[in-house]
Amino acid sequence: MATIIQLPKSSRNEGGVHRKKADEPVIRCRLMIRLAFADMPFWRRLEVPGRYSLFNLHQAIQVVMGWDDRAAHQFMVGKMLYRTFAGRPLRLDESQYDERQARLQSLTKQMRFIFQYIYDVDNSWECGIELEELKELPPGTPLEPATLLAGQGKFPDEDIADAYALDAYCQAHPQTATVLTAAEIDAINDSLRQL
Repeated sequence: MATIIQLPKSSRNEGGVHRKKADEPVIRCRLMIRLAFADMPFWRRLEVPGRYSLFNLHQAIQVVMGWDDRAAHQFMVGKMLYRTFAGRPLRLDESQYDERQARLQSLTKQMRFIFQYIYDVDNSWECGIELEELKELPPGTPLEPATLLAGQGKFPDEDIADAYALDAYCQAHPQTATVLTAAEIDAINDSLRQL
C-alpha cells in the first residue's frame, strides 16, 4: 500500500508566474519608434499594452507607419532575434524566440539595451525603438488597444524602395515631413482599434 505524503504549500509560487491573470498588474509601454537611416524626421510615439506580444507590436507598427505587411520582419531585443516561424514546425532551440510568445512586459530589461524592428530587409526599413515609459495600472484595468500619441513624417502613396529614396522624396515634397495632424492620428487610432 502506497503512502501519500502531502508536502506543505510552497510560498515561492505565490504571486509568481502562476498567479491569476486578473491579479497581474496591467502595464502600458510608451515607445518611440524612429525610422533609421533617414535624414528627415520620421517617428511615431505609440502606447501599447505590456501583454502585447512582439507580433502584436509588429501589427501596430505596420499600421502607424503606413506599411502593408508584404515582407518579412524581425525584432532584435537585447541580443536576441525574434520572428514568426510560420509555415514550419519550430525546432526546440527556436521556440523561445517566437515573436508570438514573447510578451513586452517580460522583455522590458532587454528593451532598454537594444530594441529594433527590421522590416523588408532588402529595402532597409529599420526602426530603432526606445522604451520611454512604463505605466503600471491597477489589476483588473481593462486592456486598452495600442494608441498612437504623435508622429512626424508621412509615407507617400507611391512605392519607395528604401530610407534613402524616402529622403529624396521628402526633399522634393516637404509636406511629407510634417507632423501628423489630429485627424490623421484619429484615423490611425481607428485602424489600431480594429487589430
